[in-house]
Amino acid sequence: MGEYPDDEVLSLYELVRDGEVTKLIRYLEHSENPETRGNAAEALGDLAERSEGSTQTRIIDALVTAVLEDDHQAVRTRAISSLDRHGREAIDQLISEIDEFDAEQTPDWLTRKKLVEWLQSDAVEFQLVAASALGRIGDEHAVPYLVDAFDHLDPRVRARAITACGHIGDRRAIDPIAARLTDSERIVQRAAADTLAMIGTTAAIERLIPAARADDKQVRAIAVSELGQLKNAKPLDALGAALTDDSAEVRQAALLSVIELLIADTAADDDIRQSVTRQVTTIDDTELTQRLLEIYSDTTRMAVKRTVIWILGRGISPEADNIDTVHSILLDVLDVEPLADKAEASLAELESTTLEDRLLTFVQRQTPSPEAKRRAEALLDRIDTERVDENVRTSVEYTYVQDPADYTRQKRHEND
Repeated sequence: MGEYPDDEVLSLYELVRDGEVTKLIRYLEHSENPETRGNAAEALGDLAERSEGSTQTRIIDALVTAVLEDDHQAVRTRAISSLDRHGREAIDQLISEIDEFDAEQTPDWLTRKKLVEWLQSDAVEFQLVAASALGRIGDEHAVPYLVDAFDHLDPRVRARAITACGHIGDRRAIDPIAARLTDSERIVQRAAADTLAMIGTTAAIERLIPAARADDKQVRAIAVSELGQLKNAKPLDALGAALTDDSAEVRQAALLSVIELLIADTAADDDIRQSVTRQVTTIDDTELTQRLLEIYSDTTRMAVKRTVIWILGRGISPEADNIDTVHSILLDVLDVEPLADKAEASLAELESTTLEDRLLTFVQRQTPSPEAKRRAEALLDRIDTERVDENVRTSVEYTYVQDPADYTRQKRHEND
């Protein structure tokens, strides 16, 4: 141990009494005697109530390192016990570092057999560490032991065991995890929702449908965020309810999932599209427009943009207060592939005298590209509104005259 040999006259007790943290850490890190290292680990636990700030950070870091790197089981055990004495945050730091391991980085001593022993011990801190480590090892043989821990009295252990099953990804755990969506503790409910999302199979995601109506906002948000992956009509009712959830986060997650359902609906299932149309029309026009345009501007995925454009044409009233904004968005992409077809179709769905005026202005007073102008003129042909104002009829006529001579010839023909 160099400067501080194992037979150092100054006892560990005196080091604790005098608060000699640096010396205790050096014993823990450098002594060749595992008994001395274990005593030093325990002594650092004795300082829990007397240390704070950077000193406590140094102690916790040293104990975490001992747990992960010491080659003697007794030292690791005593280091974990000392971490527990420093409080939950110390144990959480150890667990966080274990969570960062992949299977190849896991220390050799973290064997399934040893961790199962810890999981079945009476010490909660050992059970927490064991559950996290078993998840990182990824041994499917550990799943039955982890599932047994779902019934543990401590919600932290239940949550850790559930998360560990998610890392392993064994299908046998899906139903027991889903059962914990209604656990009495929110930390467990959230772990269950996150884990089903982590597993990500159709069976796992389908178990999240009831969670879209959970009491906990975070659980609802997790659930509705994942339901768009199902690519079928099963989550539609749950997503429809979530579109008007009290939480803005849940509402937006639901709208994104509805969009994903429509994108995945390659067969153009009319039932799904009609259901989505009914659902989005329950949302206030101003709010729906704002939410859709936020998604539109934030994404680079053309499939999402196309779907937002489709919803704008069916979810917004042609007489909405903010309809001008919708018109502008759609007109701006009349010459942008692959958005133009959807934009033209949505504009046709928004037929109104307001739209006709807007199209006339677009064609006459703005400088659209030839393609955008062609589509706008085609829309004017399709709009079926009765206009009695002669000036408007003259304007419509003008939009189809490409040259002044054409106008003269047309009038001469009418007079004949």
